[in-house]
Amino acid sequence: MSIGAPQKIHLIPDGFHIHNVGRLSDGRLFLVDGQLEFENRVTRDFVCTFIFDADGHLTDQSIELVGVRGAYADGKVSEAVARHLAVLGDHVTADIWIRPFHVESHGTVFGFIPRALEGGGWRVEFMPGNTLSFYPPWDAGGYDT
Repeated sequence: MSIGAPQKIHLIPDGFHIHNVGRLSDGRLFLVDGQLEFENRVTRDFVCTFIFDADGHLTDQSIELVGVRGAYADGKVSEAVARHLAVLGDHVTADIWIRPFHVESHGTVFGFIPRALEGGGWRVEFMPGNTLSFYPPWDAGGYDT
């Protein structure tokens, strides 16, 4: 039996690459993370906040362009992450389930995007940088970097 693209992806805080995921005081879910775009030998760094309803549908996002890597001050990404987390208000770190999504911002596509693999199977890539690539079983929260 062929397994199709996942309906939801399990994000589990692990202290390695998944840090800022959880629940807001009103029950919505959140993810705050850095992302990058590499094009024409230039890397642009972003900090992204994605807000989801309790069923994992994307409801809001804030995507901040930090700058071109090497052209901004050390610590600027960490400062942006702290700002994004502060805007959330009361929140707790927790594992969450989100649905695949994509949005366009700053001339590029961001999101958790399902990709069919040659020979069958699926991955879900955190884009635009493919910094995390999730794989089945979807409830286990497994990923590659």
